[in-house]
Amino acid sequence: VGGRRESYRQLAHTLTLTILPIVLSSTVYNISNVLDNYFFGQGMDYLGSSEAAIATLWGILGQYQLLFNIPVAVSNALSSSLIPSLSRAVASGNREQTLERIDAAVRFSMVIAIPAAVGLTVLSAPINNLLFGSEDNLTVIRLTMAGSLAVVFYSLSTVTNAILQGLNHMNVPLRNACISLALHVAALEAMLLGAKWGIYSVVFANILFAFFMCLLNGAAIARIAGYRQEYRRTFVAPGVSALFMGAAAYAVYRLIRLAVPAGAADRRLWLVVQVLPAILAAVVVYGVLLVKFKGVGRKELSAMPGGRRLIPLLERARLL
Repeated sequence: VGGRRESYRQLAHTLTLTILPIVLSSTVYNISNVLDNYFFGQGMDYLGSSEAAIATLWGILGQYQLLFNIPVAVSNALSSSLIPSLSRAVASGNREQTLERIDAAVRFSMVIAIPAAVGLTVLSAPINNLLFGSEDNLTVIRLTMAGSLAVVFYSLSTVTNAILQGLNHMNVPLRNACISLALHVAALEAMLLGAKWGIYSVVFANILFAFFMCLLNGAAIARIAGYRQEYRRTFVAPGVSALFMGAAAYAVYRLIRLAVPAGAADRRLWLVVQVLPAILAAVVVYGVLLVKFKGVGRKELSAMPGGRRLIPLLERARLL
């Protein structure tokens, strides 16, 4: 009652202006993969590789991308769930709450992405052998180890895209994606034709694409919201915790592998026996150390799915 009524045309215009930059920004991410395919094929052909060899390498790259996309999706789902509350804080003009929401979104993303990257590095061999057991996995194992850092940068770039959209600056991620794409293509050509790194050129160029996005988005968020990134709890605590976690996971994996019957270590059932306890040890070690190093506290745990149930356990263990 008493409000201004808008026509369907006005609503459609507003929705289009809101949605179109988001769609185009996502499109640039997908165009990156198409351009990679084209430039990699052309470059490897120029260097003398056969079509069969090029297709095989591109298929191996797809296996690597399947692995790193899983933790990226989980990280982004958790951190992006905070974006509606960020939009409400922006709409209400509450600057303090806006900055808190930005900080929480970035931190939640890194709490998952950093240990995922370390886990993919130290457990690359058993995870790939478990998933792609019938194939020669040496190349994809090496790609996973070399490209695990992509998990961190892609997670951070995607959540900063969402933050900028929550700040009502829809066009900024699109502009930054276009700049990053141009730099990405230049880096790919330099590494592929200049350094002759083969399929690794695509992996490293993708990492650089996400890294450029992080830099540009971070600068935009700082300028628009006056946000200053906190580093100790967001990056250092998860990073140090993840290093200890990685050492523990690898140690558990190797110890179990030594106890597995000779000749059966790479069979899928035995790989499950090796991988699952290593992952369980990683989760426990990382969770305990993250709380111990003040990476998360009661406030952050309360906001996480299932986090409230962990608080009493951590209190009994005198970690909180």
